[in-house]
Amino acid sequence: MRQSSVRRKIIANSALVLGIMSIATLYTGFASSQLMRSAEILFRNNLRMENLRKCLDSTEASLTAYLTAKSSEALKDYIMYSNRLYESSQSLNRDIKLDESLLLQRDLAYLVDSYLEDAGASVSAKRGRDVSAYTESFQSSERGAELVRFLITRIEGIFLSDSLEAFSTFEAQMRRVIFTNFILVLAASLMSFMILVRYSYTLTDPLRRLAEAARAVGRGEYDHELPLPDSQDEIGTMAEAFSSMQDSVRLAFEELKSKAQIEKSLMEEKVHVLDIEHKLKDAELLALQTQINPHFLFNTLSAGMQLALVEEADNTADFLDKLAGFIRYTLKSPSRSVLVSDEIACAERYIWLLKLRFGDRYRFEVEAEDAILPVETPALLLQPLVENAVVHGLKDRIEGEVRIFARIESVVPPGALGAAEPFAVLCVEDSGEGMSAEAIAQILSEDGVLSGLASDAYPAVPEAGIGLRNVIRRVKLATGGRGWVALESQKGRGTSVKIVLPLKGSS
Repeated sequence: MRQSSVRRKIIANSALVLGIMSIATLYTGFASSQLMRSAEILFRNNLRMENLRKCLDSTEASLTAYLTAKSSEALKDYIMYSNRLYESSQSLNRDIKLDESLLLQRDLAYLVDSYLEDAGASVSAKRGRDVSAYTESFQSSERGAELVRFLITRIEGIFLSDSLEAFSTFEAQMRRVIFTNFILVLAASLMSFMILVRYSYTLTDPLRRLAEAARAVGRGEYDHELPLPDSQDEIGTMAEAFSSMQDSVRLAFEELKSKAQIEKSLMEEKVHVLDIEHKLKDAELLALQTQINPHFLFNTLSAGMQLALVEEADNTADFLDKLAGFIRYTLKSPSRSVLVSDEIACAERYIWLLKLRFGDRYRFEVEAEDAILPVETPALLLQPLVENAVVHGLKDRIEGEVRIFARIESVVPPGALGAAEPFAVLCVEDSGEGMSAEAIAQILSEDGVLSGLASDAYPAVPEAGIGLRNVIRRVKLATGGRGWVALESQKGRGTSVKIVLPLKGSS
């Protein structure tokens, strides 16, 4: 009987305290949820009106932009926003009910439908180039939009009035809920305190002694004496079991300690060996993949070229041959040095591939002096510039021209006061759209090659400048700052990119 007395008393008193606290919590939660639900409805209505207003403004703005400029982007925006406006209007009331706000919502829903019909008619008339029709439809849609805004304002006023009234009721009810909750929590707290005071001395003293013995065992003091309590309840039984366990742990610990030390040493060695084996396997796999991938690519292209020759597809064979050579050249390290003749050959392969794509749409001209061919240059300088010229400079042109020349010129280095010196000059010019002065300054200043201009005032670097900035960096790094890139361009008059390299390694 005594062994169950502590548990029975704890359960009974805990159940009483939990019951009171549960009643307080459930009452507070239920009352708060009821109040919040009514407030949520009002806020959701206001949010719905605000969303409807934003969709209307966006639809009207995109419609005006399309009718003004007939832009495809504006048409896409109009379609997107008009769909959102239609979806938002579907949540409005469309039935006849004895409520002012619901009746106004019904009128608002039909006005939105009418506005969307007028707006759609103006877009259709604009596409059909019927000026009078789309003007009339647009004006009608503008009047409809004003009526929609007027009704939204009326409905929001009603919602605001309802919100203020609901807030007053909510405030009075919350005061009552808070007061009731305070009384319940106070009663539960006082009862809990009385119960704890009554049983604290009976329950905590033997537990305190047991906790001290447990901390001592945790510190390794297995000989710590644990006085057994006089009572025969659950705490006394636990103290006896702990004392027996303490003796068993003391006897087993010494044996386990020696075994654990040996196993720890063996496990650390095993983990080290497994880690080394794993790294060796990864390295072997990476090396194998590095060998297989390029060989597989080149062998596949060679097989395709041979097959094309057998089938007498000369153009296909030439294409695969040029592509294989271009890929082989570009896959090597871009930080290597090559001859200008190699760079010219790579650019010509790339031009050959471009002609397959664009046909006679663009003209390409390559000029290189014999004296510059054996000069060393960083790899992959010309190809990115040719790609920029075609993809960005000439992309909106029906036809155009790209010119590449390489020669040795006498140039005065920037900031130098002496005479001109011979430099190797590689240049790519195009007759494309060109770039603004701000874009040029942005590209050059971000790489640190422009002085006297503040780069923080310029907009984001255009996409065409990414490859050019990479070329500028590699020229500076490969030449130790002795080489540079000059950029000349005007809007609508083409672009010229000139790479100036110090002479070295010529034969």
